[in-house]
Amino acid sequence: MWLAAAAALGIAADYYAGQATQLRLLPWWWATAVALLAAAEQAARRGYSHGGAVGLLLAAGATAAAWHHWRWNEVPCDDLSRYAIETPQPVCVEAVLADRIRILPPGDDSPLRAIPARTFSEGTIRASRIRDGVQWRPADGLSRLRVAGVVYDLEPGAKIRLFAQLARPLPRLNPGEYDWSAAERRQGRLSELYCVDPRCIEVIRPAAPLGMGATLRAIRRWCQRQLAAHTAPEDAPLALATLLGDQERLSDSTREAFLRTGSIHLLVVSGAHVALVAGLAWRIARGASLSRRAQLWITSTSVVVYGAIVGPQPSVMRATILTLATLAALTRGRLVPAGNLLAGAALCVMAYNPGEVFRSGTQFSFLAVAVLIAFARWRARASEPTPLERLIRQSRPWAVRAARSTGAWFLEMTAASLAVGVAMAPLVSYHFHVVTPASILLTPIVGPLIAISLAAGVGVVTAGALLPPLDDALGYLCGRTLHLAEWLVIEAQDIPGSYFYTTGLAAWWLWVFYGAGGLLAAIPKLRPPWPWQMSAALVWLAVGYAAAGRQPSSQRELRCTFLAVGHGACVVVELPAGQTLLYDAGSLGSPDAVARTISSFLWSRGIDRIDGIVLSHADVDHYNAVPGLIERFPIEAVYVSPMMFDPVGAGGDLNAPNYLRTALRNAGIPLRDVWLGDRLRTAGPDVTIEVLHPPQEGVIGRDSANSVVLCIEYGGKRILLPGDLESPGIDQLMEDPPLDCDVLLAPHHGSGGSNPPGFAAWTTPQWVIMSGSEPDRTETTQRSYSERGAAVFHTAADGAVEVRITAGAVVICSFR
Repeated sequence: MWLAAAAALGIAADYYAGQATQLRLLPWWWATAVALLAAAEQAARRGYSHGGAVGLLLAAGATAAAWHHWRWNEVPCDDLSRYAIETPQPVCVEAVLADRIRILPPGDDSPLRAIPARTFSEGTIRASRIRDGVQWRPADGLSRLRVAGVVYDLEPGAKIRLFAQLARPLPRLNPGEYDWSAAERRQGRLSELYCVDPRCIEVIRPAAPLGMGATLRAIRRWCQRQLAAHTAPEDAPLALATLLGDQERLSDSTREAFLRTGSIHLLVVSGAHVALVAGLAWRIARGASLSRRAQLWITSTSVVVYGAIVGPQPSVMRATILTLATLAALTRGRLVPAGNLLAGAALCVMAYNPGEVFRSGTQFSFLAVAVLIAFARWRARASEPTPLERLIRQSRPWAVRAARSTGAWFLEMTAASLAVGVAMAPLVSYHFHVVTPASILLTPIVGPLIAISLAAGVGVVTAGALLPPLDDALGYLCGRTLHLAEWLVIEAQDIPGSYFYTTGLAAWWLWVFYGAGGLLAAIPKLRPPWPWQMSAALVWLAVGYAAAGRQPSSQRELRCTFLAVGHGACVVVELPAGQTLLYDAGSLGSPDAVARTISSFLWSRGIDRIDGIVLSHADVDHYNAVPGLIERFPIEAVYVSPMMFDPVGAGGDLNAPNYLRTALRNAGIPLRDVWLGDRLRTAGPDVTIEVLHPPQEGVIGRDSANSVVLCIEYGGKRILLPGDLESPGIDQLMEDPPLDCDVLLAPHHGSGGSNPPGFAAWTTPQWVIMSGSEPDRTETTQRSYSERGAAVFHTAADGAVEVRITAGAVVICSFR
């Protein structure tokens, strides 16, 4: 246990030290490990056992740090990523498919999607060479492969030739945003290949038809066919996800419901699934009256095969190692502490990939099992019945015994679920900004249903093959129990208080909380009485949430952040008095994705409410995140132009605007019209937020011509937000006297149709921000503003752009 803790701390030390120093620490870590190991040996030789133990632990931490540094920083000279830049470029690559192709169905249909969702195929390849003109250059390394469409009959091990777009994964562009590039880097994938069509893939040599890999793939295909054939079509995706880990088959709404209610661990293949498979195999072998050694071998083989079919997921690896170690101990007649087994599994996972330490799923998996081990020990000490109590229980009628046993089991499951939920709540709030009280009761209710479905699913692919009439009955049982579990979860998320969003707790808070908890668990002598422990935990929780809230600035300032949301817009205005105003909130991409991006930024700033949202016009890429924000934040009001829901002003299509209006009405959020001459009272006494366009009657033209134009003035400085303003609206605005501004959001994402030379002359900005996805397409517009002396930022290249106005001065910087 101590070695596992030292290794994890060493990995974390290397990661944070590397981030802070940007130095190559590998030689230093290895030298430190050797020196500490030598010091530990000398201390042990001289009788200083405690000093030797400390030196050994520090050496283990330094070794783990060196291993992480090697995996994180060292890249082969011929790695495919060395040919990649952030801008996609066409390449021809030969590679070997490294894992199975996963089919990603299109997301849930919604009128808020500007571009219809598509089906994608995704996998991982290991490059072998890349074409340079007419010659081939050697290449190596893993790369993520994404294909628009469905790729059939492509198995791991096949050698393929790809005609694709090669690029490096983009780092995060906004504060608080999930870092996909870091996640890919931890998996060893430093580049991405995108094929526009499955026909861009040519098979040079198919995968070997024989061997262990081919056998496992055949077993997996058999399981998929059996489950799909004998469960109802609406239940098959959930069955495949729960039993085989095919989560990509699930709809967005189902996945989101399980996440919100804290039941996602029941949906994914986890340690519980491995334990259930082991239990089923053990009972079957025992029922067949086999020898004890044969029972252990059959159970071990079943667990290994199931883990190999599902794949090397951390939770599966952990559970497989735990099960095999336990079975090995039973074979030799040894009793190994559960904590040591868990720590051994953690060391194996860190040896496989040290980056797993930072994955939320790995953290949840090990923490949950550690809490369950502690709970089981406490339960064993607290509830040992006396011989008289056992005699009284046995004398009761069987119906009474069954009812009391069921009730006691449910209470125990609920207590265990409560213990796990309380222990994991800070970690869940840190990663997902959600607290899920519903999970405490859902787990003991839904958990048995998942167990029944797993047993039935195993029966479908095993006993059903031997006795075909059982297939349909077991498949029906598997599908119906999963259907009931899904229904319970979806209904639970609609109960008020079943989940709620929060700003989350800081990383430093988690280090102290879980570090202190781990020390108290490992060293009983350090534990104070329970009342003191509870009081300290509550005080520390109060400290964490106080620190997570929005911190008042030492000097009054207005902060305006232009977020990078792709082709769309979202400007977050933090006013000196503490109010928060959003100008637009949308993107051409997924509504859920852009809502997460905006929410993550707001939470990173400690913002837990929105005082107002101004929507410039009826283009969906300017407001499709609003329904997602409604779920996460209380919103005071939404401001729109009088033409927002007008059939002419909205371009004739009112499906998306009406969807928005219904969402606002259902949430009880007032919708207010604003037009030329209005001022927002939200601004407070020192800030002026004035509407410069459109007039109340609007202008004749597209919805963009009626964009709400806001002028924000504070400390003698101006910020102008014109939305997608274009002719004839922009012409009408420029008939007024010139408006000198300091910061300008380029109209219509920097489009040339918004008269860049004329508008640059009319506004004379010092800084111009373009919110879009393709900087190359706005070079002419950028030149128009640059010639007027403005510094130009583009969110696709620079990331989020932050403007701070303090004491009459403007400070501007980009996230990247």
